Amino acid sequence: MTKTYIIIVAIAAAVVAVYLALPDRHFVDDVLPLHDGATVFEYDDKADGGLSETTFALADSSLSFSCMLGTDTTKSAWCGLLFDLSQGEKALYRNWTFVDSLIFELESHGTEEILVKVWTFDPDVTDITKPRTFRLLMKEVPLTQGRQRIAIPFEQFYTPDFWFDDEHVDRELNRRHQETIARVEIAPGWNQPRGKKFALKFYAITAKGVSNFAFGVVMFIMLGLMIVAIGRTHSYNKDHEDKSAEPRS
Repeated sequence: MTKTYIIIVAIAAAVVAVYLALPDRHFVDDVLPLHDGATVFEYDDKADGGLSETTFALADSSLSFSCMLGTDTTKSAWCGLLFDLSQGEKALYRNWTFVDSLIFELESHGTEEILVKVWTFDPDVTDITKPRTFRLLMKEVPLTQGRQRIAIPFEQFYTPDFWFDDEHVDRELNRRHQETIARVEIAPGWNQPRGKKFALKFYAITAKGVSNFAFGVVMFIMLGLMIVAIGRTHSYNKDHEDKSAEPRS
């Protein structure tokens, strides 16, 4: 019995040693700089008769965007940036399963908030010919004036009620589908004044996280060893009780 326990402890120690010797499994995926066929463009409301004005410039090390929402309150007003990570019609989505934060290096003037939207392919809902049927994960992000670094915990992104209502989606379909990231969008905050120009300059946008796969394997092995140890103990105790119950000559 003692020999069995020694073997189990030795295996457990070896597994822990191997786990500690493994390099950190950090996950990093850049939204900006662009890579792997990703594209970015600005959008506004002019095609629908709006009067918002935008500027856009993509350089080697930064992306500049400015917008002034139209002042005519009889018309809707919108503008923003859209990063297409899915390579368009190829629909090769990014896998952000292990992402725990989205990090922005940016400079801001004229606004106190932006909306960051992450759109994911949801096989239960998405019609790829209708962009708004991709699942929306959104976060309101407060800004200060000037250059800043912002790390947003990915768990804080949520699917707003209006998306379920607009797309007629059952609220029980609540999987986030981080394994199929299609787009990242940046839009003005809810209270951005019409007629006030704001400007954003992005130096980097990065998704980061740590893979827990190796840790999960270690825990699975430890659980198996624990089950073996308990089983051996139970078997040993039962055999000992049976021998104790035998009549003595």
